[in-house]
Amino acid sequence: MQETRQPYSRRDVLLQQMGISQWQLVRPEALKGAMNITVAEPIRLIIISQQNLLQQPVVQDVLRSLTLNSEQVLNITFEQLAYLQVNHKVSYWLLSQNTSENDRTLFLPQPLNVWQSGDLEEFKQHPQAKRQFWQTIQQSPSINAA
Repeated sequence: MQETRQPYSRRDVLLQQMGISQWQLVRPEALKGAMNITVAEPIRLIIISQQNLLQQPVVQDVLRSLTLNSEQVLNITFEQLAYLQVNHKVSYWLLSQNTSENDRTLFLPQPLNVWQSGDLEEFKQHPQAKRQFWQTIQQSPSINAA
């Protein structure tokens, strides 16, 4: 692990000003094989993508619109999906157009909502895709009522 050096969000700046060190895994792929990922009760949204997207501005916008904080979100890869242990209703956001990856999500544990979009770059560059995603969220059951 290495200490993160450059603050990316207001939260990071505040933690830095309070003297709280944040750490980042140097080799996150070492944890990809972790078995039995238990989803804690506060988790309301599971983002499934090939990269960690929680610090991306567009993802932060989605989380704010859903009134979720980072403690209520889990970002995993499609490979880690098989190891999920979920005992409460959660929403899933799949960021991929890859059919073989999406086939892994046919039997998601405890789904409240399942939202799908292209990968992050495609999502950011296509206003129509964003508009459709927002409409889907608005028509879905509330993520905070689970």
